Order: sequence, then C-alpha cells, then structure tokens
Amino acid sequence: MFTLKMHVTPDSIEAIKAELTRSLPGIKSSHRCEALGRGLGFGTYAALKAAAQSTDSALADVSGDPFVDYLASHRFETTSRHLYHAATKAVLRKIVEQTPTLTMWGIGIGRPQRQSDGKFENAREHSARFVEARLELQSDAAVVPFLLSLALLDRVKRTKTIRPDTGSYWLKHVAENYVCTYPDGDELGPQYVPNGAFVAAAIHAGFHFKRHIDQFGYDEPSVSFNMSTRALIVLDCEIRPNGARAQECKSREEMRFNRKHRIWPY
Repeated sequence: MFTLKMHVTPDSIEAIKAELTRSLPGIKSSHRCEALGRGLGFGTYAALKAAAQSTDSALADVSGDPFVDYLASHRFETTSRHLYHAATKAVLRKIVEQTPTLTMWGIGIGRPQRQSDGKFENAREHSARFVEARLELQSDAAVVPFLLSLALLDRVKRTKTIRPDTGSYWLKHVAENYVCTYPDGDELGPQYVPNGAFVAAAIHAGFHFKRHIDQFGYDEPSVSFNMSTRALIVLDCEIRPNGARAQECKSREEMRFNRKHRIWPY
C-alpha cells in the first residue's frame, strides 16, 4: 500500500479537476469538486481552494475513502482509483517540470538508435523521441507503475550518502514483482514498471539520485540513490524468492552453516 502526498496549488487542483471530468463525466461538477476537497483532507472545496491560493503551499494526503464516501452520499457510486489516478498525474507533471532530463525510461533516452533503414537517428529525431518519452511519463500509462513503486519505496531505508549499488534499473524489477494493494484493498501490483516511473516515485518520496554518463557523453537511464544496499537486497530476496540475489543469499547461508557444523562437500 502506498501513501500519496502532494502540494496543493491552483495548477494541481485544476489538473485534478480536468482528469476527474474526463474519468467521471456522469457526476455533476459541483459534486466532483466537493468530493475532491474531501479527498485531499479539507472539509469543503472552498477550503481546498483557499489553501491552494495561500502563499504557503499546503501538503495534502490523498485519501480515497472520503472522496468515495462523499459521492456515495449523493448517490454516485465510484471507486477511489479515480482520485488516485487524477492526483498522480498532477504529481507526475510537476516532477517532470522540475527534472528536465527525466523521461518514461529514466534519465534521458540513451544514445541515438539505429532505425529500420539501418541509419542512426539524427539530432532532430533523437530530440523528438526524447519529447515523446517525457510526455509518456505524464500519461495514463505511468500512473500505476508510479504508485506501485511508491508502495515499495515506503519500505526502503534512506542513507546519508548515495550508494553505488542501488541502480534504479535493478530496483524497478523488484517493484514490478511487488504484491500490494491500493489503500482500499484493490489490487495494485505486480505489474510492469518502466525505469522512469520508478525514478519519478523515488524523487517524489524524497530520495536523492546520482546521474551516470556513458563513454559517448549521453545520460545512462539508470541512476543511483541514497538507499541502504543491504536493506534492498533483503527486500529483493523477500519479493523475488527465486531471483538471482535470493539464490546467492541462500548459497552463502548454506556455506556458513556448513562451515559452522564442519560439513564438507565430497
């Protein structure tokens, strides 16, 4: 299960309202707005707007139950996913604005690719693919992978410094195998997680990251974080008990047991 927080600003409120209009067209605008106010922890939509327009940006916990309960009290049946989806898209848009090189696939999009005609992308084509990958990270396709990553990151221990063996490409594989739910109990994962969606979730969760540059001067999509490598390995072994790291851990445990009990292979 994840905890989704967001800064309440006029732009974020308008973005969420637009998404809710798209996903819940059969519900009156006034009811959608009032439900949104409740879902972000305010007693009314007017209180939400006042907080958004204040000089100090309010930090809200997104909660599906009050959102759903308000609509149910006005005879509109829905699920909390609509609110989480809309709020997540607003959060992702802000993260992309604040991280100019972040795309759906991580930092940048790597080197120019060879195309079907055998030629490599030119600068214009490479730039167009970069813009497309940035837009994809703000699309519907990024929402569930972002929330699934956020749920995993809630269990990750922070460190003071960025550790080299904490690559996002490894961790996104752990996240996409994580069995977890929405706060209301609906299934969230396992599901495929793009590298960039995991990086975005880590940024939102407050982790720091370090970029890496390849030999040709291009950003490598995977980044490193200020996370405990040991704790991540333990988490990986729990979530992927048949994975490579879990097998390595089992082998080391067997070797330690054998040495302790003086059991030697023939």
